[in-house]
Amino acid sequence: MNMKHILLVDDVLTNLKCESLILKDKYKVTTARSGREALECLENVVPDLVLLDIIMKDMDGYEVMKHMKKNPETSRIPVILLTADTERENEEKALAMGAIDFIRKPVDSKMLLGRIEAVWNMEEQTEWEWVE
Repeated sequence: MNMKHILLVDDVLTNLKCESLILKDKYKVTTARSGREALECLENVVPDLVLLDIIMKDMDGYEVMKHMKKNPETSRIPVILLTADTERENEEKALAMGAIDFIRKPVDSKMLLGRIEAVWNMEEQTEWEWVE
């Protein structure tokens, strides 16, 4: 069985390290320190899931997700948005834009792994019908 591949995007190095430690034993993890770096990475690699921080300096997670959804190569990659933001409207915006989940920081390791597993289970149980 192939190891699932996750692209982890966060502009805070400490967050990247902590989240990578949580994921590295179960998944192949590629990291990006900015929205632009994430989009460049997606030109060469198609991960099974993107864990994407919303609040970043150069390009926020919403902007990265907009670019991903416009590109046929990346439009179907599930995205889980991560944020320290507590505003309910932002969670609604993220889900309306097509994020599959929304996780608040600080990230709890069991919860993060559980949410990722839920994405894989949902994909296995559902025949996705994509409307173009």
